[in-house]
Amino acid sequence: MLRLMTVAGITFVGVASLPAPTSGAAERPVDTAALKRLAEQVEPGLQGDARRLAAYVDYFRHKLVSDIRLFAFSVTAEAEGSRGVRLAGYVEFPETRAAIGEYLSILGFEPVHNGLETLPAPELGDKRFGFIKSFNALSYAEPAEKEVVTDCLLGDHLFLLREEDGRLLVHGGDGYIGWVAAEDVHRVEEAAFAEYLAGPRVFLLKNQESPGPGGFEAPAGGRLKFVRDEGDDYIVQLPDGNAGRVAKSHGELRHPPEARIDVICDAAKELLNTPYLWGGKTKSGVDCSGLVQVSFASGGVSVPRDADEQCHMGQLTGTRWSRAAMRRGDTLYFINANGRVSHTGLYLGEDQFIHAVSPVVRINSFNPNDKNYDAARDASFAFARRLWE
Repeated sequence: MLRLMTVAGITFVGVASLPAPTSGAAERPVDTAALKRLAEQVEPGLQGDARRLAAYVDYFRHKLVSDIRLFAFSVTAEAEGSRGVRLAGYVEFPETRAAIGEYLSILGFEPVHNGLETLPAPELGDKRFGFIKSFNALSYAEPAEKEVVTDCLLGDHLFLLREEDGRLLVHGGDGYIGWVAAEDVHRVEEAAFAEYLAGPRVFLLKNQESPGPGGFEAPAGGRLKFVRDEGDDYIVQLPDGNAGRVAKSHGELRHPPEARIDVICDAAKELLNTPYLWGGKTKSGVDCSGLVQVSFASGGVSVPRDADEQCHMGQLTGTRWSRAAMRRGDTLYFINANGRVSHTGLYLGEDQFIHAVSPVVRINSFNPNDKNYDAARDASFAFARRLWE
């Protein structure tokens, strides 16, 4: 659920999603009516001024990109000819690419040469995943390393988006977008990425600064794959594939919380066939974010009310172009035709997910061969998050 919200005269609501299979695929139809309302806020007569192109792009970003900390968006617009515009840069989803082009067309610019790249960049090849292999790696807002966005720690997983001048644009484990030094990243293919994140992990509780034989320097907060228990140490697999030792006094072994995941999944299934009700959270009626909220509440976890707030919580585990590392109990987020988060659900594993949609709560599938396959949701899926590790 996204609540009705009016900003500067524009009312935003969640809308039904339409097909858009993968990044770089054919763009699905935009919501022209919503884009026209947006354009009228900056130019009531819909006659754009080329001198204000930067302002138009900034307004679009502010209103239709859910959060630039979580969604890649770097767009420039230059006047071309008498009324033309050329767009350059990158966005993460084809929905955003199509929407900004249509928005400028509505403002009277013609033609709009849309040169925006959708990510991840094909130049990355199959190794579009990675792990931080150094003690830590600062993530910057720009490749020039001026403004720090966040800090990535040893073992943090990354979804790679593009490469430039020895820097990688990535989604960090927390989902934040930023540029990290390529030399600090161990790149892998999808299968190795999912395998490293599966199973028990060792969480560093404090810095391991003076390691003994077979040890290594590691920061508090780091997460590493557990291999075996050996005396006073945990043997872990480092991101580069080598083995290392973590003193038990410095780390804690944690297994996936299967019992707690069962609680939330079972709670969600209790609402199967419940009528869809905007704002509802009971068996009498429930909406998409209400379903997620009450399911996690059953497990003792409080999450925000709306989908566009819930999507900030937890670790990023899946993207439109990679779902191999997703696990039962992950929350799922979908975007509307203009690129904003508009829907959420709960992953049940084996390609199945439960969500509240009209007319009733139901289980659908991402698998085209499944009888419950939902092509629209498969196409509009944006990313998954994990609240419990």
